[in-house]
Amino acid sequence: MNKALYGYLSATSGALIWGIVPLYYNLLYKYAFIEIVAQRVFWASLIYIFLFVIQKRLLEIGDALSSLKNIILFLVCALLISANWLFFIFAIHHGQLMQSALGYYIYPLFTATLGYFFLGERLEKTTKIAFFFAVMAVFLKGSVLSNFPWIAISMATTFAAYAIIRKQLPVKSDTGLMIETTLLMPIALLYFSWQSSVGTPLFFGGEIIGLILAIFCGLFTIIPLYLFHNGNKVLPLAVAGLIFYLNPTSQMIISILLGEDFSLVDIVVFGLIWIGLIVQFSPMFFNSAVLSKKH
Repeated sequence: MNKALYGYLSATSGALIWGIVPLYYNLLYKYAFIEIVAQRVFWASLIYIFLFVIQKRLLEIGDALSSLKNIILFLVCALLISANWLFFIFAIHHGQLMQSALGYYIYPLFTATLGYFFLGERLEKTTKIAFFFAVMAVFLKGSVLSNFPWIAISMATTFAAYAIIRKQLPVKSDTGLMIETTLLMPIALLYFSWQSSVGTPLFFGGEIIGLILAIFCGLFTIIPLYLFHNGNKVLPLAVAGLIFYLNPTSQMIISILLGEDFSLVDIVVFGLIWIGLIVQFSPMFFNSAVLSKKH
């Protein structure tokens, strides 16, 4: 298969799975959102350990954790990504998937801004304009006091901070995720121990169907990230960035189908976000078009 085609298929399928997986978690509405996150952590960790053993890549873990600084950074990353998962599942369980979509729309702009302040990275003029539109959108949404977008802001902030810190760790994406989920495993096991102590069956009721549902929590954690990162390795930045937005766009559409309110304020809010994204990505495509003509 052509390398570019493989990149498109991987990134697109990863973003789409990521975007529609709320439909799966919505089926688990009767279980506590903390339990769902615990299942994600537990099974994702087990699957990663199995894969790394099969691929004989366990030495990568030792190399990645070779310094106290790396261990601390991985612990912080693990806490941030688990917080992001908690907000995500909480949003689904409480009919706030629209806020999750908004959080994923503005997260890349938050990441660029944090990179500017904490890593001294260059902040392009287009990014500043796009961030301004994002801030306007958040303030507009926040003006409706009964629906302040704290979930969206929390998701964007935790995921952006996670991305910035992970950038300081020179490891492969799957190696990093394997370490992070394994570091969170003790918390998941403590939660399962508490469930057992109060007589709650493990794995969504304890029957074979519940066990399968729990395993898929791990698979739906790993698969979209694996596909999306694989695609990003071979795609231009502008293309990969736009494909990512299939995720929040799918979530937004699903939230409407699930009956969440989509008011005039929401239309304006997402309109501002999309204007910002057009401003952000248009120079990249313009430069790509110019380079193509020259060649």
